Amino acid sequence: MEEIVPGVFRILQKGRIHAFMPPVNIYAMPGRDGLIFDAGYGTRHAVAQLRRGLSQVAAVCRRRGLPCRFARVLPSHAHPDHFAGLAAISRFTGAEIWLTRKMADRIGSRLTYRNAYATDPTRPSGQIRKSSAGRWLTILESGSESLYEKLYGMYFVPRPDRIVSEREALTVNGRQWQVIATPGHSDDHIGLYDSDSGVLLGGDNVLRSVTTWLGPPGSDLAAYVRTLCLMAALPGLKLILGAHGSPVTDPRQRIADILEWRERRTRQVLDAVMEAGPGGIGAGRLVRQLYRGEGLGKWYMAEGWVMLTLDYLVESQRVRTIRNRGRLRFVRGDHAPEDRVLLPLVSPHERQVPSCRIHDPAHRIAGEKG
Repeated sequence: MEEIVPGVFRILQKGRIHAFMPPVNIYAMPGRDGLIFDAGYGTRHAVAQLRRGLSQVAAVCRRRGLPCRFARVLPSHAHPDHFAGLAAISRFTGAEIWLTRKMADRIGSRLTYRNAYATDPTRPSGQIRKSSAGRWLTILESGSESLYEKLYGMYFVPRPDRIVSEREALTVNGRQWQVIATPGHSDDHIGLYDSDSGVLLGGDNVLRSVTTWLGPPGSDLAAYVRTLCLMAALPGLKLILGAHGSPVTDPRQRIADILEWRERRTRQVLDAVMEAGPGGIGAGRLVRQLYRGEGLGKWYMAEGWVMLTLDYLVESQRVRTIRNRGRLRFVRGDHAPEDRVLLPLVSPHERQVPSCRIHDPAHRIAGEKG
């Protein structure tokens, strides 16, 4: 347990299997109307860690003569390491479970949760999963769903205590935290921003030392870029408290680095498609080409962002799909890519994000110049 900024405590929760359960940060803001942001894992071991952390927070409050009640718990999004512990937290703190409508529709039951993460047949990534080449992976993932529920200690929430608007302002100990819709990593993702202190509880979208995982069906590359631009434009932003790792103390620089990295990775995928010629290239071969010399584990982890990038390139008409011997292949699209950046591109040496542009006018955000 650590007090990151006055009144905001970070409790680090560690899973037993690091490869599948990375350490997750849970943020506790105690008071008469206190709030817990993110719920972590729901296993007995993980919940015991959280209880110890909250006990330490309570001890600090007692020394300071301050109230230490948690009235609400709100996750940043409906991934297992963020919602699995909701029921346990509510049970031992008495906190109400608050969800956005998107989260509630997703984690109401095992059925709604699994349906929410079913493949999208309208996108190339979904078509690949339906093909013979991707069927083995779909079967493997389907068989592991019950295992993942046990691994993360997942408990579903059929009746949340309150539905929170994605534009709502929450008051905690007299401080106002603005709920901000931040889709990209997940389409139901939110953050909380205190403009007075410049602190953003950012969930998974911006992490200090690792790249945020992106992959279908819940992620969206264009939405992720828009979210990064929105976060960079927050007035007075000084600190991002992410769900994993240490605080991001230079948030605009970190966002610039992430944008530059995503541009480079998107360009690598596009270049591989361009070099493949009229016969095109399949997603599996593309992953193996980008990660030549790596093993199956690395390919599996990389597959998500590669397929998501292909979805984006197809939807922006820089790449199109064909059928070659019955298999889905990717070839050069109608939009010539040489005369324009693929994503907002910034120098990693810039201290600000000077050019957060998305070329589709429908994708513009407030404050964007062009």
